[in-house]
Order: sequence, then C-alpha cells, then structure tokens
Amino acid sequence: MKVRVATRASRLSLIQAEIALNAIKSIYPNLEFEIVTVKTKGDVLGDKPLHEIGGVGIFEKEVNVAVLRGDADMAVHSLKDIPGSMSEELEIVYTPPRGPVHDVLVHKSDVPIPPEELPEGSVVGTSSYRRKAQLRLVHSGLKIVDIRGNVDTRIRKLLEGPYDAIVVAEAGIERLNIKLKYYRLPLVPFTPPPGQGIIAVVALRDSLIAKMLSGKSDPVTWAMMRAERSFVEELKAGCKMAVGGITLNRGGELEFIASAVSLNGSKGFWVRLRGNLEEPEKLGMEAAEIVKAKLDEVLR
Repeated sequence: MKVRVATRASRLSLIQAEIALNAIKSIYPNLEFEIVTVKTKGDVLGDKPLHEIGGVGIFEKEVNVAVLRGDADMAVHSLKDIPGSMSEELEIVYTPPRGPVHDVLVHKSDVPIPPEELPEGSVVGTSSYRRKAQLRLVHSGLKIVDIRGNVDTRIRKLLEGPYDAIVVAEAGIERLNIKLKYYRLPLVPFTPPPGQGIIAVVALRDSLIAKMLSGKSDPVTWAMMRAERSFVEELKAGCKMAVGGITLNRGGELEFIASAVSLNGSKGFWVRLRGNLEEPEKLGMEAAEIVKAKLDEVLR
C-alpha cells in the first residue's frame, strides 16, 4: 500500500516527516510512502514578520488542503504550527515520541550564554511575540529584532548577519544535527508554545489511515498533545499573545507549565499543575482557565 504524505519542503519539515514515517513503518513495515511537498503562506512570505501576515495556520493550512483535496492521504506537521481549530473533516491521528521542548539561545560566539548575561544593546533575533516578551522580562537592555526563515536559514543569518544571538527551538537544532553550542532556556520564564517538539500526523476523519493509526501513538506524547491542544482551544490565544504552555512527563504523571508575559516584558505570570495521563484535556483546560483569569492583568 502506498500512502501520499503532504509536508512543507523545508529541510526540517522533510526530516520530521521521515521521523514520523519511520515510526509508522515500525508498525506497518509493508507501507510505502510518497512525499508531496507543499508551499505554505509562511514559506512564500518568508521575509515578512509573522504578525504582518497573520501567524495562525500560516505553516499548516495549505498542507492540510492537500489532504482535503485528495492530493495526499495524510499530512505531517510540527504540532505547534497547527491552530486550535482545524477543518472538521480532519483530525490528528498519530504522534511519534516527543523531541526536546525547550527554546535555546544560540550566540554567534558559539558559547552558551544566558540572555541576562548578554551585554547591553546586544542584537537578538526572533519574530515571536512570546519570545520577545520573555527576553525583555529578563533583560530590558537587549535590542530585539525580527528574523525569519527556517531554522537552518536563521542560523546562517546569525553567523553572517548583524545578530549577536537568536532564539530557536532545541528540537529543530537537534533534528537538523546542527553542531553549535547553545544555552537551553529554562521553562520558567521561557515557556515554549504548546506542541513544541511534537510531530503530528493529520488525516481525514474515519479514513483508512486514521483507523490504521488509531491507538498506535506514543502514549505519553499523545496525552501531552491532547493536554496542550485543549489549552490552545480553551485559551484561543494567537501569535500576538505572549503565552506559553507545555506538558512534561513526571514519572507517569503530567505536569503542565503555563505562562503569560506582558508584551513589554514588565511583568509575568506562571503556573504549574499536575494531572494524570487519563485526563489530559482536563489538565489543559484548567491551565487555560487560570491563565485567562490573569491575561487582562498581565498583558494589558
């Protein structure tokens, strides 16, 4: 059986598709896969800041359209790129084991430097409202500027351009096998976006692929996905909100870390909650309710 797989054409997206497909092949060794690459709005407008092109779904929509049109049987995404609501015809059907969840600070000197120890006026590249707010919270003297492109493109811009440092996801660095030293940012206050480090496979509801992959996901990652998706759906925070939310495995229990930071970095709020693997949605919704109650106070 041959399965057509839609994904973005970036090197990282193709590697992540390979990770997911290798995991699926370990379950169904006779499956064959055909990669269908798709250009998304975020890829086409790669030089514009995310907030100028509308950040929600810009790396996901066109890939899923390939499945809806019948040009592909399933799609592979970074879970953090999937907005809280997808087409009702689609569902997340599979997740391989999660990768690293942290953000990292990569310095041009190839030395792991905490952001609070950067010299005054250091130029740090990121296009994320959340990362900008978190950096301002720990160091108000940084010059934070937009930087776009895939992870390997941003690394090249760091090494060749006017940046002293950039913030990227550790999962991207690891999966691309980039040999640079970096400083792993603590989850408080640098709480990552929901879904970071998780690869998600999307297919049509009740399709053959959906049925084949039902119950086959890494169970802890699947529970984390459900908790963090519930958090996103309940909170309804877009890319202009400096909100983070991530789940950790604590000996068979889930720990949810959620945060909100004012856009100017003047104040922040964090909460840590515990829940069980059997009720991840309850944990995510509880975290979202607590953050929502604080948003007006923290983000105004």
